[in-house]
Amino acid sequence: MRDGDEAQLPDRYRLATRLTDVLVSDPHGMTDELRAELAAAFSPEDLTELALAVALASAFSRAAIAWGPPARMPVTEVPTPTAEV
Repeated sequence: MRDGDEAQLPDRYRLATRLTDVLVSDPHGMTDELRAELAAAFSPEDLTELALAVALASAFSRAAIAWGPPARMPVTEVPTPTAEV
C-alpha cells in the first residue's frame, strides 16, 4: 500500500491495519486506546481470527526468508526498465 492510500479505506480496515502493524512490528504499541477501538469495532471472535491470521502470515513469511528458496528453484530475472526503452 502506498503512503496516503490508507485514508481511503473504511474505518474497520484502517483499524485492522493498525492492529497488524502492532502485532508484526511494535507489540508495545498495543495501547488501552487501541484495545478500546478494537473492542468497539470487532467481536472477540473477529479479533481472535484477525490476530491469528496476522501471526500465521508473519510466521510463514519469516520462516520462508530464514529457510530460503528450494535448492533447485529456477531464478527468473526481469530487467529494470530504463528511460531509453
